[in-house]
Amino acid sequence: MTSLSEEARVFGRMSIFGIVVGGVYWFLTYEVAGTALLLGFGLATGLATVAIWVRTRRRLGDAAAAGGAESAEALPGPGWAPLIIGLGLGGLALGAAFGPWLTIAGLLIAIAGGAIWLSAAVREAASADGGRPTDPDGH
Repeated sequence: MTSLSEEARVFGRMSIFGIVVGGVYWFLTYEVAGTALLLGFGLATGLATVAIWVRTRRRLGDAAAAGGAESAEALPGPGWAPLIIGLGLGGLALGAAFGPWLTIAGLLIAIAGGAIWLSAAVREAASADGGRPTDPDGH
């Protein structure tokens, strides 16, 4: 049996926490909504633990079949795009209170941040593929 990765362990601990606290919460308050949310949190993180464990086992099995060479996923480079999108969405939300000009500015900023993020992702994917063309025509 393979050992759990650190991510799976974190999700497993959160699952135990949600289920235990949900049970204790029920016996202390008999309140349905909070209990359902805590137990749902515990079950969802338990499902995430199982999914990560299965993916890790499958990846290790594929690496063993390929001769032991484990493929590493490329990590995205740091960037400002998520912050730009967040600022744009904040401006978009504030536009409801302060007028349409702030809504338009927030929307444009959020779109610009999305375009920056998408272009960075395309560049990283192209460099990971070695600059190969993606369509059969070579474009």
